[in-house]
Amino acid sequence: MNDAAPIKSTARLSPDARRVVLLCAVTMLLASADRTIFSLGSLAIARDLSLSMSTVGLLQSAFFWGYGVTQILGGVAADRFGGAKVLLAGLGLWSVGVAMIPAATLTPTPVAVIVAARVLFGAASGCVMPASAAAVALSVPAERRSSSLSLIFTFFNCGSAFGLLLAGSLIQTVGWKAVFLAFGAVGVAWSAIGLATVPESAKKGKVRQSSSRGSEREGDDGRPGGWLSLPGWMYPQLGALAWCHVCINWGFFILQSWLPVYLAKELGFSLGGSGLASALPWFLTAACSFSSGQIADILVARGWERWKVRRLMMNIATVGPATALMLLPAARSPVVAVFLLAVMLGTQAVSIAGYHSYLQDVLPSRAGSFLGMTNTLGVIAGIVANLFVGYVVETTGGFRLVFLVTALVYASSGVVWNLSARGRVMFA
Repeated sequence: MNDAAPIKSTARLSPDARRVVLLCAVTMLLASADRTIFSLGSLAIARDLSLSMSTVGLLQSAFFWGYGVTQILGGVAADRFGGAKVLLAGLGLWSVGVAMIPAATLTPTPVAVIVAARVLFGAASGCVMPASAAAVALSVPAERRSSSLSLIFTFFNCGSAFGLLLAGSLIQTVGWKAVFLAFGAVGVAWSAIGLATVPESAKKGKVRQSSSRGSEREGDDGRPGGWLSLPGWMYPQLGALAWCHVCINWGFFILQSWLPVYLAKELGFSLGGSGLASALPWFLTAACSFSSGQIADILVARGWERWKVRRLMMNIATVGPATALMLLPAARSPVVAVFLLAVMLGTQAVSIAGYHSYLQDVLPSRAGSFLGMTNTLGVIAGIVANLFVGYVVETTGGFRLVFLVTALVYASSGVVWNLSARGRVMFA
C-alpha cells in the first residue's frame, strides 16, 4: 500500500461524460443481447434446419471471423474519431446483420446465409471493446474510470441476461425469426438516436489525464514508428497483457455461446427454462462487474497503488473461474451446476476492474488501439474455442473436457499477470 496520504476521489463526471457513459452502456447492453439471442436461438435453428453440433459450432464461430478482422481498425478509428461515435455507428450496422438471419430460410443455402450474416454482425461489432475503452479514456477522469467501465460492462452483462430471458420466452411464442427481426430493429433505432445526441466533445480530442499515483511513468506518446519501435522492456509487458486478454476471451466466449446448449443437453432444461437458467449467472456477473469497479475506486482513493488494486481484481478474476470450472464436471444437480456457473461468470467479471482498468492506467492514449490488437488475438481464441467445443460435444457427448481445459487457461492467465503487471506506464 502507498505510504502517501490518501487522496480522495472527488472527480465528478461532467454532463457530457455522463451522456457518453450512458450511450456506451446501452449500446453494450444491446451488443451482448444480440450475441446471446443466437446462443439460445441456435437450438431452434438447429432443430428447424436439422443441423449437427459441429455445424452449430461453425455458425457460432462465424461471428468471430468478422469480429477479428475489424478489431484493430475499430480501435484506430475510435482513437481518431471518438469511441462513442464509432460504437454507435457499429451498432447500426451489426443490427442489420442480426435482422438478416431469418432470411436464411428463404434461400436454398441457409447455412451459408447465416454464416454471411454472422460475419457481418461480427465485423460491425469489432469496435465494441476498443471503442468503449477509447470513449472512457477520452471523456472520464482517471479516478472515475474503474467505476465508469464497470457500469458500462454491467450493462453489457445485463444484456446477456435480458437477451436470454426475452429470447427464451419469445422464441417459444412468436418464433426465432421474429425475435431476430425485433432485436435488429431496436439496434438500428438506438444507433440513430445515439448518433444524433452524442456530445461534440466525445467525437475527438485529448485523453483526460489526472494524477498517475501508483504508476511508474515511462514511454512517449509521440514516439515515431508506433508499436513497432518501442523500448525492449515494453514487448514482454504487452505480450503478457495480450495473453491475459486471450484467456479472458476464451472462457467468456465459450460461456456466452454455449451456456444454453449445456443446460439443455446435459441438464435437461427446456428452451424457456434454459433461457431463464442461463440468465441467472449473467445477473450475478453484472452485479460483480459493477461492485468491483466501485471497490477498486474506493481502494485507490484510500491510497492503494493502482497496479496493486488491478492485481487483486485479476487474482479474483482468474482463481475464481478456474476453481468453479474444475468443480463443474462433478456437479450432480442443476442447482449446483447453475451455482458454479454463476460463480465462474461472476468472478471473471471482476477483470473489468483489473485488466480493462489497467489498460487505462498504463496506455491511456492508446487504450483503444491496443485493445483492438489484443482483442484480435482474443477473437482468434474465440474462433478456436467455439470449433473446439462443437467438436468435443459432438464426439464425447458432454462438456467435461471443455470445462477442464478452460480452467487451465484461466489459471495460466493468473500466473502471467502476477509475474508481469507492475503498473509501468508505457504511453501517457
